[in-house]
Order: sequence, then C-alpha cells, then structure tokens
Amino acid sequence: MIARMLQTLLRHYAEAEAETLLPFLAGKRLLDLGAGEGYVTAALQRRTDMWLCAVDIGLYQRVPVPYLIYDGARLPFQDAAFDMTLISLALHHCADPEAVLDEAVRVTGVRLIILESVYRYRWERVCLERLDGWLNRYRHGGDMHPALAFKRADEWQRIFAARSLRTVDTRWLGSRWERLVHQPALFVLEKTLAQDVAADSRA
Repeated sequence: MIARMLQTLLRHYAEAEAETLLPFLAGKRLLDLGAGEGYVTAALQRRTDMWLCAVDIGLYQRVPVPYLIYDGARLPFQDAAFDMTLISLALHHCADPEAVLDEAVRVTGVRLIILESVYRYRWERVCLERLDGWLNRYRHGGDMHPALAFKRADEWQRIFAARSLRTVDTRWLGSRWERLVHQPALFVLEKTLAQDVAADSRA
C-alpha cells in the first residue's frame, strides 16, 4: 500500500517538475540521467517536441519512454550527443557524484539542469537521510541505492564552477510545506568556452 501511494506521489511530483523545467529547455535532444521510473521523462515528453532518453543503472522503468541501462561509470553516448541533460534528485545516490557529473558534461552540448536535495543545517541533513532512506525502501523492490552525497547548495555551486559551468538560474522548488523537511534546489547550468577548450585538450 505504501509503495502504491509513493508511486502516485512520484507521478504527481514529476508532472509539477516538468512544468517548472519547461522554460529552461533548449535544443532537440534531452538525456534524463538517473531517471528512475521515467516519470519526469514521460511528463516532459508530453509537453515538448524534444527527443528524450532516460538512463539509469537498473531497469526501474514504469512508463513507455526510451530507456537505457548503463554501468554507472561510462555513458554509452558520444561527446555532446545531447543538447541538454537533466539529473533530477539522483546525484546524492551516487558513490562518486562528481564522476557522474563529469560524464553528464561530456555528453551534453549546451545545458545541464540539476535538481538536488540540499541542506542548510546539520539537522536538515539528518532529516534528509532518514526521509530518503525510509521512502526508498518502497521503490524498486528495496533495490534503491542509499543516499550517499547530500550537500549544501554552495558545495554544489563550487563543484559546478570547478567544471567551468556557468549558472543561468537557481531556485527552490516545492511548496512551503515540503521545504519543512525537503529542500529541492534547481540549478540551470551551461557549458562555457573554457569548458569546451579543456575537453578538446583531453581528446
């Protein structure tokens, strides 16, 4: 019963998230990295003419969208294969979130959108870890990876800046009630010339 209720909640959350993301979409191809059930991918697919592809480390798909499984290390795409990449509430589940971000940067031509659960105070991090752990026991048959990398918003900003990603917009998502226990921060980022030069030098 809890699992069914959670899936309904995730579907509604995905619809609201898709509406928020619409003004920031650009280009023709979008990668949804760490897509989970694929609800956000499907919600965006209904609202845009972009071609979308969902990717995750397991077969968590619950909706009919293009969906690939990868090894969590190397994405099976060429450099700049997508105009945009979305990583929604996924980086904190990664053992090495910066490596995952680097792969996202590699396969993205222009823009990345990162939605992350962040905290401001130590007690908020404790709440996030407990809430995330409890909810994800009811997803994917309990096979969801535990939260490993919750960070403050300024920590994420430093990680983005270290990769020469320019911040286009940041904002808090969710209602006032949600933000009592969950602080979802949206970062809209764009690759810069410095980032492209660095990539060329590594090639």
